Order: sequence, then C-alpha cells, then structure tokens
Amino acid sequence: MSRTTVSRLVVTVSAVLGVANVVSVGTELASYDVPLSLIVSCALAYLAMTVWVVDLLTKAFASTTYRCPEPACDFKVRIRHADAAENRRWQETAAEHPTHAYRV
Repeated sequence: MSRTTVSRLVVTVSAVLGVANVVSVGTELASYDVPLSLIVSCALAYLAMTVWVVDLLTKAFASTTYRCPEPACDFKVRIRHADAAENRRWQETAAEHPTHAYRV
C-alpha cells in the first residue's frame, strides 16, 4: 500500500472510532439527563482524544527508533519513511554522537 492510501485509511479509522466513542459517551450522558451543551463538549473532547491516540499509535508503529548504545545516555532518533541508506546513517549517528545526555 502507498503512503497516501495508508494515510487515508488511518484518517477513516480514527474518524469511525471517534464517532463510535462519541455516540457511546453521548448516550451514556444523556441517560443521566446531562444538559446538551455539556454532552456536546464532552463528545468533542472524546472525538479529539480518539483521533489523537490513533494518530499517535500509527506514528509509533510506522517509525524506527535508534538509541545510543551507552546505557545511561538519553540520545535517540525516531525516523519515518526512510530508505536503507538514511536508516544506516541515523543508526551510525546514534551510535557515535559526540555529546551524551545523561539522566540526573
């Protein structure tokens, strides 16, 4: 599949999941006689959260992360849609970067 197809699929899936989540929360709140303005604001918040989580998970699974091999160093690089040469270059950069960021 091409990137455009995957991107459209992710948007569609996140919209469907968001709407399902909104309907679920809206009907649950309506059963407790919550005012409509509060139901709408909660539903929009749930829609935004669902779309954000789907996008975050998609980016996490589609990216490659390279970390410094030194255990105490925090340096890491996360890349997406790179060819083999660029992947190798970032792998070497992570292994040989000049400054080490240590956790305190």
